[in-house]
Amino acid sequence: MTTTLQAAADAFYEAGNKLLAGDISAFEAIWSEADDISHLGPMGATYTGRTAVMEEFARESAMGFEGTLVVDDHQFVESAEMGYLVCMERTCGMTKAGEAIKSDIRATTIIRKESGQWRVVHHHTDRF
Repeated sequence: MTTTLQAAADAFYEAGNKLLAGDISAFEAIWSEADDISHLGPMGATYTGRTAVMEEFARESAMGFEGTLVVDDHQFVESAEMGYLVCMERTCGMTKAGEAIKSDIRATTIIRKESGQWRVVHHHTDRF
């Protein structure tokens, strides 16, 4: 687990790359176990609650992707118990079906300290 906000953000994007490649386990481990988590993805749907959020990420993971997800232009805001990261997510690569993907997406990730560890509670992305 992570004890700094920067380490939590690094773990989020490392796990995000694994998720895109088909392995959701690292992504599941960094999210809060609480049922107040949420995800608003670039397609516009909102998922609330641990079960719904993880089911959506499992669907995304199953699509299969060969490429990279990197964070750019990031800014952190942190208090003792909460923090967030605002950034650009830059993705490029290929789907299993051979479709080329390249996208730049604005993202906000909210992270909460739980039992001394930073855990993701919300992720919002949108295309611009």
